[in-house]
Amino acid sequence: MDMTKRTPSTDRLAPEDWTRVALEAIADNGISNVSVERLARGLSTTKGSFYWHFKDRSALIEAALERWERQYTDDIIERLSGVDDPRERFRGLLTSAFHDHPGVLIDANLLAFASDPTVGPMLERVAKKRLSFVDQIFAQAGVTGGSDRALLAFTAYTGLSQLRRTAPGLTPQGQRSTSYVDHLVGWLMDG
Repeated sequence: MDMTKRTPSTDRLAPEDWTRVALEAIADNGISNVSVERLARGLSTTKGSFYWHFKDRSALIEAALERWERQYTDDIIERLSGVDDPRERFRGLLTSAFHDHPGVLIDANLLAFASDPTVGPMLERVAKKRLSFVDQIFAQAGVTGGSDRALLAFTAYTGLSQLRRTAPGLTPQGQRSTSYVDHLVGWLMDG
């Protein structure tokens, strides 16, 4: 990820600048990649700027994870909740998994740190929100066995995120991703 979007200036950095680059670092290689010194260099500032906003690295990671939850779960759920047709809402959710490149990589890299006392509870909370949303979609569509199918959809997403992390060339692209989404919608909502 490119952490050099900000040029050196006299502008004061905000906590959002730090959480943005922390998420970029997590997308690159997980929370072990979040180094205050490295992030400060990427922002063309000093560690003192970091300590102006955060008590320590753990506080930054927690704030970054809260941003991740908001941006890649709450905002997506809010946006797709406005789609009346549950089938199209589900299609939109699946399609977002292919276009949400940084979010999917963040998800995959966070899974590797599920035993971390900050990451684990956040992953569980986000998983519950996401699964509940998919479960609601299936219930509104009247799909038989909807909760089981919602779980299957969620695990397919988790597998896709891991595939994108470990073997990105095998991840469906372009028309193949559209076909993949079409098949998933059919299999999970009709099958």
